[in-house]
Amino acid sequence: MAQFLQSNLRSWPFFPLDQKIKSQEAVVFTDLDDGSAILLHLDNKFYYSLNETGSLMWQLIEKSGGSMTMAAMVEALCEHFDVTPEQARADAKEFIEDLAKEGLVTVKQG
Repeated sequence: MAQFLQSNLRSWPFFPLDQKIKSQEAVVFTDLDDGSAILLHLDNKFYYSLNETGSLMWQLIEKSGGSMTMAAMVEALCEHFDVTPEQARADAKEFIEDLAKEGLVTVKQG
């Protein structure tokens, strides 16, 4: 599966697969019983609700310690959910862009 992802998604122009995604230290994650989660940004006091997919993606970002890439995120989504690599990539891209816009993560070139 990883070889398929690398070969078929490497050329997608809108979000490089090797960018590193890191969670902000001022964000607190709370996992809920139904698989969803809540993020609380301690600096601005806003909270954000995550569905099961968003919760998984956030946990992957946190566990990576700043080394999570889009390629690894897409691969994990394909392993956990019945989703095509293209759909996983689109969903992950939108999620990461939303998190970055809200100041919950930083994204930098790998």
